[in-house]
Amino acid sequence: MNWIQMAVSVMSALTGGFVGGWVVAFRLGLWRQSVEDRLGTIEKRLGDGDRHLNVVPVMSARLEIVLDEIRGIKEAMREERQRFVTHEECDRRHA
Repeated sequence: MNWIQMAVSVMSALTGGFVGGWVVAFRLGLWRQSVEDRLGTIEKRLGDGDRHLNVVPVMSARLEIVLDEIRGIKEAMREERQRFVTHEECDRRHA
């Protein structure tokens, strides 16, 4: 294997990894936005007192439980993310 082939292989691998990472991040962002949009719609319907949801109180109670659980997960993730340190800070601490 000569230097040109090795350079092409390295560039191909780096480009593929970079593009793959962006695709995954984009898809996760789309999924997260769709979930938040759905939750926003549900919360708005519950806040407006949608007739169909008020007819079935069990459904309303289950939605409230799910929404509370999701809010709790989001809050826990925010708290956990605050404890993260950058790579540079980790290197500084352990150097």
